[in-house]
Amino acid sequence: MSELRANNGCFVIYPYALYATDVKFQPSERPAGRHGEAKPYFSAKHKMYGLKIEASVSPQGLLVDMSDAHRGAVADLTIMRSRMEQHQQALKKTDQELNILDHGEQVDSHPSMWAALVDKGYYGAMADIRAIHPKKNTPRGMLDAEDVVRNRRVSSDRVIVENFFGRVCSLWKVSYVTFTWSPKFYDNIQQLTFALTNYHISLMPLREADRLWYRSVLARYESMVSAMAAKRAESQRNSRLRRTQRLALSRSRFHGAQPFLSQFASP
Repeated sequence: MSELRANNGCFVIYPYALYATDVKFQPSERPAGRHGEAKPYFSAKHKMYGLKIEASVSPQGLLVDMSDAHRGAVADLTIMRSRMEQHQQALKKTDQELNILDHGEQVDSHPSMWAALVDKGYYGAMADIRAIHPKKNTPRGMLDAEDVVRNRRVSSDRVIVENFFGRVCSLWKVSYVTFTWSPKFYDNIQQLTFALTNYHISLMPLREADRLWYRSVLARYESMVSAMAAKRAESQRNSRLRRTQRLALSRSRFHGAQPFLSQFASP
């Protein structure tokens, strides 16, 4: 944080946040085996089989931390909690930084920590770290105007991590297409692409176009899900049609059959 402050590189709205954290999902082929063996890779959120990586990005747009790959069914908050010690150590203020004036959110509950910007999927993380996230809509009502404004402010700073994911996807096709190789290669490939992306960003800073690219990738995933659902529905319709045709054919043969009459039967 001291280096960010010296270079005027802090977040604009949340200058006491050290980085923004989010999870990048990438679809993969359905793992071989039974349903129970493949189920851990299925993401209910994305409705696809895939892998996840948690990444933290600094206000300058550079990757400062990333996790190993996790299966698609693992929740974002669960991934963070599995790495909570790393986050707590990274966000811890130094002795000199404890003297810096800090009146930001959650400073009373986490006075010795800098903040991390996260999305709504990380509800509960503030019990362990100084996690700042948008507020969810209440079950029986809408957010008030103040909460809506705050959510926009959080998102405006947190968008940096989406920009980073967009740059990764725009540079490396292997980082967003359906992953067809063995999962054991995934970590090494993504670590390499993320590291090379960091170097690329040091030469060409992130821009709004990177976020738009990432949104297009997410839209592509949604279209893939829709296409798979349509294909499955068509297959089910064809299966029902063939069954109906077989039943109709069986009935016609049954009703069209003539009874056997013996030649010795009386008229």
